[in-house]
Amino acid sequence: MLCDWEEGILQAKVALVCDSSVCLPQDVVDALGVYVVPLELSIEGKTYLDGVDISPQEFYSLLAQCQKLPTTSAPSSARFIEAFTDGSAHAESILCLTLLSTVSATYQAAVAAAEMARETLPNTNIEVVDTRTAAGGQGLVVLAAARAAAQNADHHQVKAVAHRVMQGVELIAFLDTMHYISKGGRIPRIAAWAGSALKLKPMMELSQGDIRPLERPRTRKRAMERLLAIVHTRVGDTPIRANVMHALAIDDARTLRERLLSEFNCVEVLVSEFTPVMGAHTGPGLLGIAFHTEEGR
Repeated sequence: MLCDWEEGILQAKVALVCDSSVCLPQDVVDALGVYVVPLELSIEGKTYLDGVDISPQEFYSLLAQCQKLPTTSAPSSARFIEAFTDGSAHAESILCLTLLSTVSATYQAAVAAAEMARETLPNTNIEVVDTRTAAGGQGLVVLAAARAAAQNADHHQVKAVAHRVMQGVELIAFLDTMHYISKGGRIPRIAAWAGSALKLKPMMELSQGDIRPLERPRTRKRAMERLLAIVHTRVGDTPIRANVMHALAIDDARTLRERLLSEFNCVEVLVSEFTPVMGAHTGPGLLGIAFHTEEGR
């Protein structure tokens, strides 16, 4: 959904644009005036705009009834141009932060849109960056950049903040079911590794654009414990910012947030819900943590 900018940052030097695969609480997105360009979702022959025409709750209800798995597609360049045009009315330049380009054509669509927009917005600097992450990891990159923009940082400074977080952000998550990711075909390496997992809870990580398998815990409880243990081995007592992600698993996400706050040196812990377009590839039950050390900012 394209969000109007809050009054306090109407004259910001940089407008932030991202795609709807980003995982951030909606009130945070609204408060920082980030323009979110929706991906498209096709369910039983009907097309929806992610987060605009369909909510996560509506999506999972439809998913349970689907005869065929939903399909997703990148936003059109026209939708990015719309966001760039809106942003240019309130800022001197635009920084567009997309999910990693290896799993979606979203980055390419944004780059094409930026090229086309140079004719209609010749006085606006538009730059598109592949964050090499997604979901909650992308959310942390967007959040840091948007906060810098809200402090009236210039384009170079906002981009530098985004890159610092990109270099340090990690995402670790586990699936409740392999059904959707194995059928979707977006991440064949993970699907092949976890294909024989039966009712196990395959755990994976995303860092620096690389999606890697980690473990296959036998139960959801064990998966949650291993998730926290792995994060702890990587950050220790270092101050961190974290983004807990879930797909129709809010109770587990809240529990995970409380564990992070009590067992880690947390500067901030958000809880974010997968949008329908992300849930289409994971199915319900996914739980994960995106995080980076405060030193990485």
